[in-house]
Amino acid sequence: MLIESIERASVRILARRFGRSKTTIMKTIHHAAGLLAKSHEVAAFFRPSWSGILVVDGKYVRTKTLRSKRFDEGERSRSFMCWLSSVDAGTGDLPHYALADEETMIDLVLFFRRLKEIGYPLRVLISDGNADIPRAARKVYGEGIIHQLCTRHFIDGLYRKAAEAGFSDDERTVAIILSIQRVIESDDIETAAARLEELKAFPLRHPLHRLLVADFRAHAEELVAHLAHPNLGIPHTTNDAESLFHQLGLRLDPLGQFMNWRYADNYLNAWSLWRRFTPFTDCKGARKKRNKKSPLECAGCRIKGVDMFKIPRTNQP
Repeated sequence: MLIESIERASVRILARRFGRSKTTIMKTIHHAAGLLAKSHEVAAFFRPSWSGILVVDGKYVRTKTLRSKRFDEGERSRSFMCWLSSVDAGTGDLPHYALADEETMIDLVLFFRRLKEIGYPLRVLISDGNADIPRAARKVYGEGIIHQLCTRHFIDGLYRKAAEAGFSDDERTVAIILSIQRVIESDDIETAAARLEELKAFPLRHPLHRLLVADFRAHAEELVAHLAHPNLGIPHTTNDAESLFHQLGLRLDPLGQFMNWRYADNYLNAWSLWRRFTPFTDCKGARKKRNKKSPLECAGCRIKGVDMFKIPRTNQP
């Protein structure tokens, strides 16, 4: 029943199929989800071989209760918690995932501490514009981590600033942003350097133009990390996480709001575990070799004959 729910069967359909009320179906699903192994138990059982190149992002989900006492009753009425997730870029596996109150420093430090405890060998971090993500990672793993800022989020941010200033249709403003995009999305560092010279040739007469270029210069090292380390195969966007969240959204939209944060936590853990056991089917290009393999198999784990419901639990939080 839980797997059918995860695979997008509605509660109404399940109630009709099993001849039970929707309330009984939901209670059964949440009970089964609560019995499944957490990410640290999966890591201990399989010992995956991850690449160390990690995409981290958060997605807000609706739930009627919050776990922390950091919020007063008025704030609790927002009914949202943040599901923090990580995708190993080399294998497509999900090393760790956790429900948090928000996507702030304290939640992220706890997230990376658990990630380190399960043995994830973080070398490269890819994230969006939330500066707390690399800050928290370095607090836990040290300053030696390479950080790649998502180029798509950065360029979208420049267009947003232009729109807020009323310059979204200004040709020179658009040309400057496109020139910055050409630099950070170059095929190699040499091409990026040549295109940077082209950018320097733009006359920056308006304060907005100077602001946009200054923003680029402040983040240039993080924006071209994928070019500075070509041997690592670093993705320059958070598309891995965005794709994951899109798939999750297709499942969560029909469910609506979770009645309790524990239900949300258990269901999201169950969905993540199911995803780790589910073979890829539509990978293209360099990742085509992943097709017909699950994320755990891509991480070198032997899952044949393993029941995801019977992975040993340690009874540790």
